[in-house]
Amino acid sequence: MELFEQIEWANWKKLTDTEKAACLQQLLMYFIPPKIDITMIELVDFELYGIKCRTFELELDGELFVFIPKNSEAILGWDLGAEGLRPHELLDFDVNSLEQTTFKTTLTNEAMEPADQWLEPETRYDLQTLEGISNYINDHTTPLRKAEIPAMFVQKYALPAGTEFLGIVDTITGAFEGEAEKFTSYETEICAHLFPKLTEQESLTWTFPTTVLEENRFYLEFIADAECYFVYSHQTYTHRELKAALWKQGFDLLTEDQWEFAVGAGTRRLFRWGNELLLQNNESGRQIKEKMTGSNMFGLVVDTQRNRYELTQDPAISKLSCQERKKEHLIEQMLSLSTYYCSNHKILPEQLLAPETYLYRKSIKIDL
Repeated sequence: MELFEQIEWANWKKLTDTEKAACLQQLLMYFIPPKIDITMIELVDFELYGIKCRTFELELDGELFVFIPKNSEAILGWDLGAEGLRPHELLDFDVNSLEQTTFKTTLTNEAMEPADQWLEPETRYDLQTLEGISNYINDHTTPLRKAEIPAMFVQKYALPAGTEFLGIVDTITGAFEGEAEKFTSYETEICAHLFPKLTEQESLTWTFPTTVLEENRFYLEFIADAECYFVYSHQTYTHRELKAALWKQGFDLLTEDQWEFAVGAGTRRLFRWGNELLLQNNESGRQIKEKMTGSNMFGLVVDTQRNRYELTQDPAISKLSCQERKKEHLIEQMLSLSTYYCSNHKILPEQLLAPETYLYRKSIKIDL
C-alpha cells in the first residue's frame, strides 16, 4: 500500500508497530516544517467506549500532539434525537422508583413530530417529553453528512486564545516549573498578583483570583484541585490574526468537520463517552466523569467546563459553549458537550479573542 492508503483509519488499525513507525517517519519528513522542533515520539494506546486506537503522541515545539489517521468517508452530524440516551435521566424520574417503571429506551425519527408542524417557535421544545427533547437535540446539532477527513497532527490540549503555555506556579511554595527564561520577565508582576502584601484584616478575606490577564504579556489560570496556576504568555489577536500567526508557525485551526471527527472518532454516538448524562456523587458518577475529562479515542482532551468556546477555522463556527447561567433541564446543561453540538456563536471580524472565553487547538494537516 502507498503511504496515503496506509494512514487511512481502516488500514492504520491493521498495521504493525514497525509499519506505523515507518509511516510516521515519512510524514514527519514531508509534512512537518523544519523550523518545528520534534522532541518526543511515543507509540501509545487510547480507548474510549470500546473504540481503540494505537497511534503516536509527540512533542512539537514543546507541546503535545497526537497523530489522527485519515478517514475518507467519515459520517458526521446527528439526526437521531434522543435515541440511545437514558429516558429516566432526561425526564428526571426518581431513580429509586425505576424498578417499578418501564421506559421506552430509544426514539426513532418516525415517532417525532415533523419540524413543519411546530406552531409557535417559543414553545416548540417541550423538554418534559422525549419527542420535545429529540427536537431540541436535532435542532442544536450539525446535520448528518459524509466528509473526507485528512490525517492530522492535532494538539492534545486546547489553549486559551492568544496564549502559549509556559509552565506551572505552585501556590504553596511559589516555585515555578517550565520555561524559566521566559517566566523570569513576568515573575515580579505575577508574584504581585498571586502573593500580594496584605494587612492582617485583608488576609482574612483574600482568595486566589480565578484568572489574571495582563494583555500582551501573560495570562494565569487557577487550577484549584492542584493548588497551582497554569502560566501562559499572551498576545491579543482577532480570529484572522490568530490564524495568520499560526500559519507562520506552520500550524492551522481545525475545520468543523475535522473537529467533530477528531473529538468523536466517527462514532455514531451523540456523546463521545457514551450515553450517560447524569453525574451522581457515587462511584459510577466518578467513572463517567473520568471518561468525559480524560483522553478520547484519539488521545485528545476536550474541555468540559462549559464556560468557553473552542475555535475552528471559520469565525462563524465555534464548538463547545459558554454557559453564562445554569440551564434548567439536563439536556440543556449537557448537549454542548456533544461531539456534534452547534453553538451558533459567531465571532466579529474586529473582535479580540479573550482567553477567558475562547480556546484554540493547533493542527497540521496531511494533505496534498
